[in-house]
Amino acid sequence: MRTALAAAGMVCQLAWSTAAVAAPASNAPPATGSSTLTLSQAWRVAMQHDPTYHAAISEREAGQANRAIGRAGLLPQVSASLGRNKIRGTLEAPGACGPSCTDLDYMSRTNEIRATQTVFNWSRIAEYRQGHARADYSLAVFETKAKDTSVRLVNRYFQALLSYENVVLAKGKLRASEKQVAAAQRRLEGGEGTLPDVRESASRRDLARADVIQAEDALIVARRELQEMLGYTPVELTALKPGFKPQPLAPATEEDWLALALANNAEIRSGQENLRVADQEIDRTFGGHLPTLDLVAARRKVDAETISTRDQSSLTTSIGIQVALPIYTGGRVSAQVRQARHNRDRAVQELAATRERVAVEVTRQFQAVVTGAQRIDALELAVESSAAALKATEMGYRLGSRSVIDVLDAEEQIYRARLDLTQARLQYALARLTLAGVIGRLDAAVIESVDSTYFGPERVVLR
Repeated sequence: MRTALAAAGMVCQLAWSTAAVAAPASNAPPATGSSTLTLSQAWRVAMQHDPTYHAAISEREAGQANRAIGRAGLLPQVSASLGRNKIRGTLEAPGACGPSCTDLDYMSRTNEIRATQTVFNWSRIAEYRQGHARADYSLAVFETKAKDTSVRLVNRYFQALLSYENVVLAKGKLRASEKQVAAAQRRLEGGEGTLPDVRESASRRDLARADVIQAEDALIVARRELQEMLGYTPVELTALKPGFKPQPLAPATEEDWLALALANNAEIRSGQENLRVADQEIDRTFGGHLPTLDLVAARRKVDAETISTRDQSSLTTSIGIQVALPIYTGGRVSAQVRQARHNRDRAVQELAATRERVAVEVTRQFQAVVTGAQRIDALELAVESSAAALKATEMGYRLGSRSVIDVLDAEEQIYRARLDLTQARLQYALARLTLAGVIGRLDAAVIESVDSTYFGPERVVLR
């Protein structure tokens, strides 16, 4: 079941707000007025505590800085420089009476402030557009990673419930096996039973005891995995409703769900933004073939700039244009353009593959909901039939027409039917959440709806 739940939730998408969620001040349980943790409450606690989710938030905010980084290349660039040079030496100069020698000992000072404004630079224009594409891509990636947090939380919550149910059923099976051992022993002592019946009953009892140990171990692990995301150890969870009834889907057709997925799925959107980034990368690299035009303004103050002007100071202001024309770069720019085009082709194919994968997932989860409802109905009948068969087998055993092995097999069958029913119900609820996630609409309202429809008011104690 652990594998089935994890596999079913692989593409669950979640429409998240871009607002960061503050981390809780402590690891205490949520103040809900009850110690029982519902699915929606667990989801909210995980959003506040889970480190992986907060790492995704930081990654998203880092990605948003690409907008400012791309815009910076089109804004004025202002720089200032300050230079001081100590000059020492001698200066020989011809004269009427022969060369004269002068000692030099002075300070040369240069102060300059320069502003450059890009007028035309195709690479920087492409970087500006690419910055926005990268920022949008980071938002889409964040939605995908935030979805993973929700998928893990739902899977672990359901796994804890399934593990608990497995423990309950395993203990019930053990008690029934112990009763069969006692009954077989009484029949043997009364001269009606056989020693093989006693040994077979004891063997099934020992196996049942081993199953209880394994089930309890799985429950401990499931509770610890849930604790990892919540920040505290959950004690009580809401159980599946006894009158669990699947509800019809809205919209009702697979085609409608597929159209919604293709329009809103976060993985598809991240692929589209990645394609935008690749398109702008072609323009950015192609800009290396084109000239650039900059407007340059500078103000410069110089004292004793050269030996001949060591006793002079100057203050100049200049405004002009600067044109740079690339002539030959060794073929680097052409190679970069070819590389960027190949990367764009790769992005196109990856986007197509993502669309196909999402379409397959829509079909898988839609069918899981539709056939899951039918399977639940069938398993409910199987549980009733298995219970009736167990009663009939026990009656036959008391009358001597059935053996103890038949009784043990009937108990094993009803145990399996009840566990399969619980698993089918959890898989059905997960499939509904996953299907909503594939179309990018798995939010708090959807989780609360599933929570109130299929869970409670009964609770389970994870101990």
